[in-house]
Amino acid sequence: MNFFARAWKNVSRKITKSILLAVTFFMIGNLVILGLGIGQAAENAKILTRKKMKAVVNYEVDSDKYFKHIEELTDQDEIDKAYKNFPQIDKETALKLSQDELVKTVNYIRTNMVYSVGFENVPLGNEEQNKQLFSDDEGSTYKQLNIAIHTNIVPTTIEFEEGTNTIVQGRFYTQDEIDTNKPVVVISEELANLNNLKVGDTITYNENQKDGYFSTMIEGSDLKLEDFNHELEIVGIYTTVNDVDPSSENFKYLSPYESPKNYIYAPATVISQRSYDDRVKLYNSLKANGKAADIFGSEIEQPPLEEFTRPFKVVYLLDDPLSVDKFVQKYSGTLGEYMKLNANNETFKSLAKPLDTLSFFASIIVWVVTVNAIVIISLVTALTLKTREFEIGVLLSLGVSKFKVILQLFAELILVALIGFSAAILSGSLIAGKVGDEVLKFQQSREEVSETPTWVSTWKDPNDYFTEVSQEELFAEYKVTVSPILIAEIYVFGLSVVFVAILIPSAMIMRLNPKQILLSTN
Repeated sequence: MNFFARAWKNVSRKITKSILLAVTFFMIGNLVILGLGIGQAAENAKILTRKKMKAVVNYEVDSDKYFKHIEELTDQDEIDKAYKNFPQIDKETALKLSQDELVKTVNYIRTNMVYSVGFENVPLGNEEQNKQLFSDDEGSTYKQLNIAIHTNIVPTTIEFEEGTNTIVQGRFYTQDEIDTNKPVVVISEELANLNNLKVGDTITYNENQKDGYFSTMIEGSDLKLEDFNHELEIVGIYTTVNDVDPSSENFKYLSPYESPKNYIYAPATVISQRSYDDRVKLYNSLKANGKAADIFGSEIEQPPLEEFTRPFKVVYLLDDPLSVDKFVQKYSGTLGEYMKLNANNETFKSLAKPLDTLSFFASIIVWVVTVNAIVIISLVTALTLKTREFEIGVLLSLGVSKFKVILQLFAELILVALIGFSAAILSGSLIAGKVGDEVLKFQQSREEVSETPTWVSTWKDPNDYFTEVSQEELFAEYKVTVSPILIAEIYVFGLSVVFVAILIPSAMIMRLNPKQILLSTN
């Protein structure tokens, strides 16, 4: 008779002992199902929520860390030097990161807010409210910047890569046009239709306002406002699914350039060069009139070109939201002391704090149950060996190896464990979801909710690509279920517990001598 047949016969013959062990495994199984189920549900909720978020990472200055560094300085010269040498985006590093296989495209974008010349911006619908807000006592209305020029150093942007914007006529600008400073532009379909513009036409913009502070600066010089007009040739027209929200609280405060319909896209090189040339032209004129020191400062001979080309942050669009953490970990140590890769993780971690707490306590439950299960099963098996010494002695005297005797004990425990864990899976499937929901509600009730009012800016950064996720959306993905993977884990857990629990009895069996056993029992 082989060891498995003997194991089955022993289990079925000693029914009371087998039932008690099965009940023990049943209780252990239920606790493990709840622990693993809650832990998996919490992790799955975070993963599913992450998948809904845009896979973007910002390369930017760690301003908080740098300002903290400045606060620790005591010498005023060092403080002034620190402010003057504020950390900047490194173009070489930014481009190196963009070559990573995880990156789909990069927005090395600088946005210029300008005035349209000879064409109108697309209305937002808040013009009457805006007129009241920006009118002075004499009824004059301040003319707002109405067009936003987004520039990049690669021939695409995140909006066009992910499908938010789509070219419907013409094309996007090329790398050759970027490298050669070609004055080309891509505009929205609404802007084109409003002004009867088509591919091949030109539009004109100016970064300065008529009858404003700029006009005062050039008074007495040979410069005119028109000297700062710039033309761009339309090479493409696009549509966008983005728009302003008329129901938002800050709608009445929005400026025309904040509407995605009034975004235009041009090569970074040509726009930066023009801004630089304008500043040099203005500086030289003011210097000739003796006004340069008052406006630019006496130390400036002429403004550097880098001042007009460097963005405040660089945004990377990755191929998968779940690749974000991997990308951040890979490059965070290569950026410099006061630079960082921001994946909006702090906000996400704050929202997921209750789920992390659940995962932590679920892990503790599983480990406590595991240790107790091993101790209990080991003790029960070791104690029963005393009542089975004669049986073991006979088997050993008949030539059955000690290894097969151990396998028999292992098989006995496995058979009982399978019964107990199978029953636990059935009951766990019925209660896991309800218990998991109650545990989450309890954890939510323990979280402190800050009621301190916070100031919210009415301006939204057009280069902010982070997906806004609420805690309610995150919790909606939390569902405790007994999946096939969890069932497999339960059986593997049971097999592991039995394997470890049999080690102590195995050591005892290996020390037994069949002759001494039989003589001592006679």
